[in-house]
Amino acid sequence: MSEEMRKAVEVMQAAVDEMLEREAKLGGKVVIGDKHGNPKWVSARYLVRKRRAALAAARKTKTGTTSPQPEGDLT
Repeated sequence: MSEEMRKAVEVMQAAVDEMLEREAKLGGKVVIGDKHGNPKWVSARYLVRKRRAALAAARKTKTGTTSPQPEGDLT
């Protein structure tokens, strides 16, 4: 993947993360595709938790340690 494409993907992911955070704080739901590509409504809060867990796991495997959770706990 080119450097420009990598940067574009990072910017898009950051925008999606921000949108999910806003929806989660408002108690909203979002549409995702299930494993068959069919639309499925899920809690934005659920996706935020899942994303944070995935980021923490990636940091843990990359560095061998855990990093602190981002601010704005939604529990």
